[in-house]
Amino acid sequence: MWFFEKSSEALSSYNSLMGVSSCVMLMGLSFMGLAVMVSQKWRYESDKLTSFECGFDPMSSSRMPFSLRFFLLALLFLVFDLEMVLFFPYVFSVMSYFSELGIMSKIWSFVFLLVLVLGLAHELNEGTLDWEMDE
Repeated sequence: MWFFEKSSEALSSYNSLMGVSSCVMLMGLSFMGLAVMVSQKWRYESDKLTSFECGFDPMSSSRMPFSLRFFLLALLFLVFDLEMVLFFPYVFSVMSYFSELGIMSKIWSFVFLLVLVLGLAHELNEGTLDWEMDE
């Protein structure tokens, strides 16, 4: 009889998980459908796509050249910031019982750090982090 009791408990937890998952999917799909129904297709005219400067003709182009270094630096910041966000909680949760962990956990944490350091070395070698003006 204990087998049937355990299986019914597992089945009820599985059913509740499926119920929550289906509710989340239904809500997401309903919000997406609502957004599609509410949104309108706009026809953009050429005048609406230009910048407005108080009714006067613009003196210069509103499109200024943009240095690619800003974009690369922002992208590198996001990549390394994401790695730190993933690594810091791991360090603080593992710090108290690091000696009790298996060798594989230690190896994976060192591999993660190695990938981080190799990525930083590659970016330094490529000159992406050097902030000098190209002439």
